[in-house]
Amino acid sequence: MTLFDFLFLASILLFVICVLLILISAARARFDRVGWWSRLLVSYFAAYALLLLITSLFSPRRVYAPGERRCWDDWCATAVRAVPAEASAIPVCPATPNSRVWLAEIEVSSPAKRVRQRALDARAAIEDQHGSRYSPCAGWLTQGTTPPHTLSDPLGPGESFSVFLPFQLPADRQPVGMVLQHGASPGLLIIGDDSSFLHRRALQPFATLSRN
Repeated sequence: MTLFDFLFLASILLFVICVLLILISAARARFDRVGWWSRLLVSYFAAYALLLLITSLFSPRRVYAPGERRCWDDWCATAVRAVPAEASAIPVCPATPNSRVWLAEIEVSSPAKRVRQRALDARAAIEDQHGSRYSPCAGWLTQGTTPPHTLSDPLGPGESFSVFLPFQLPADRQPVGMVLQHGASPGLLIIGDDSSFLHRRALQPFATLSRN
């Protein structure tokens, strides 16, 4: 945990304490105390929001090393590779002129020792060399005879599996990496977090990128 993680937890505790003191003061008809605690609460969270916005707007974007594993607690994902595929090989993607379908592989893993992991709100997009992002053009794909895995599939301690997704990009664009989101809360409200409000999402470059 970072210093800002502790600050976020302390802010929640402060909010609870202030609300309780406001309710107690109101019940005792101590309206001067109600106003004092209310002003303290509003001032603190106004300062917190300002710091969050300034940090999000002026902090550099985090870019991982190619193929580096990124973890949320014990749920981790790695951008393994992106290779061009013929549109006919992925018939569920709509045929679009002057476009190319890319097949991305994401490895989901867990370093946990005992607890099973699952990310029901995980979403993946890929980013090209100009900073544009693209959502999958179809659902999860299978490789071989095994059923397809999804980002939200559960995995046990120490387990891993690969997820395959197709993306359709303009023919003159190349993917450079993956932008993975693991839900909005509570990272949206944590200062300096990759997923905080208005902060540019972290980029995970692919370990292998075919340019054929």
